[in-house]
Amino acid sequence: MVKKKLILSSVLVLAFLISLQPVIAQIYFGITPIRVEHSLNKGESITDIFYVRNNGTFPLRLKIFPENWYLGHNGNPVFVGSNSVDYSCRDWIKVNPQDFRIMPDEIKMVRYTITVPEDIPQAGYHASISFENVPMSAAEKDRSQMVFSGKIAAAVYVKVGKVDIVGEIIDLILHEEDNSHVCMLLVKNSGKTHFRTQGSIEISDNNGKKVLDVIIPNEVVLPESEREIKCKLKDKLSAGNYRALCTLDIGKEELLGLKKEILIQDEK
Repeated sequence: MVKKKLILSSVLVLAFLISLQPVIAQIYFGITPIRVEHSLNKGESITDIFYVRNNGTFPLRLKIFPENWYLGHNGNPVFVGSNSVDYSCRDWIKVNPQDFRIMPDEIKMVRYTITVPEDIPQAGYHASISFENVPMSAAEKDRSQMVFSGKIAAAVYVKVGKVDIVGEIIDLILHEEDNSHVCMLLVKNSGKTHFRTQGSIEISDNNGKKVLDVIIPNEVVLPESEREIKCKLKDKLSAGNYRALCTLDIGKEELLGLKKEILIQDEK
């Protein structure tokens, strides 16, 4: 097991499921895997498979297509179709089939091929392969009040060549939300490839006694971006002074760390 060194600093939170319109009859379909990650070199290609299952009670028609997306500052995905985004690999992806019908309880395979251009810089790239439920026919489209339109987007990540991970913790903010407390971790990715987060935040009282351990969720941070990561506390903290120690693993040999003093005032 590789031991990781903690770098500590002190300072004063791709499956995506989108409902596109209200539904009357519930229709469900699922895909697996919901996220794929590949490491390739320039000019290389890879072909793999998604499995799609119709969990509903009548046939569905699905369209499959690659599209671009990015993350908002709060971590919510924003899908932009063919509009350009930084570090996109959408144009490298081909899917087959692109449009098909699937019967109840039926499982179908969808093949995808990713081909990396020869002249692309070494970096980490991303896109999605989206599976969208559409009307079976024009007549069904006219009865739109009875049609469910939904989309499941599988996140695709492609790392081209050897790319260093570069990231840091900018800040940690504690605030109240839904009658509880939340740690909002602000993370910056200064590198040219995405990374994922994992770790914990240890909260101690003024005497150094540990009060809570807060799990940092596994979230992606895209290249050259900043985002908030929401870390929910199990219990609401009472008024007083606290110390927070954040330990974050982003895939480097060393861990990232941050200490922060927290004051929670009496409610008035």
